[in-house]
Amino acid sequence: MLRSASPERLPSIAHWVAAEILPHEREVRRWLARSRFPLDIDDVIQEAYCAIAGLGSTAHIRSGRSYFFATARNVVLEHLRRAKIVPMEALSDLTPAIEADDRPDAEAIVWSRLELERLIAALPARCQSVFRLCFIKGMTQREAAQELSMSENAVQKQLSRAMAQVAAGYARSPAIDLGEAEA
Repeated sequence: MLRSASPERLPSIAHWVAAEILPHEREVRRWLARSRFPLDIDDVIQEAYCAIAGLGSTAHIRSGRSYFFATARNVVLEHLRRAKIVPMEALSDLTPAIEADDRPDAEAIVWSRLELERLIAALPARCQSVFRLCFIKGMTQREAAQELSMSENAVQKQLSRAMAQVAAGYARSPAIDLGEAEA
């Protein structure tokens, strides 16, 4: 049974997913595509995102990339358990090199930054200003309130609204598979 995160945790989980998981989707898709058995990669990715979105906290996760790979692997293993007949050599394909380089590749970083910038640009002006000050420049809510001549309560509301809209934008964003463009 999937636990759902509390509504107040959704913006921080969505922000964490955008920063730590989303940049690795292309790499996980490629790894899944190399497997020796038929998989619906979109289903596996979707189930992995659902499992991650259901987390109560991400504090225990040291590496988003490793966690994403492990979650996708567990989803695949569950599919294989349901299939009951699996060639043993296929299981060896489920050991990704998750300990290697934990950094996203350059294309994933550029795509993530462009996507975030697109989502920020779509925000209303006040939300956009608050979001940029707090998340891009790293100001506290108190500092942003002083900078914008707003109350801290207003900054908090604008920040919550901005995070919800950015998270919803990421949820609506189609996954870009740059692998197809290279072929």
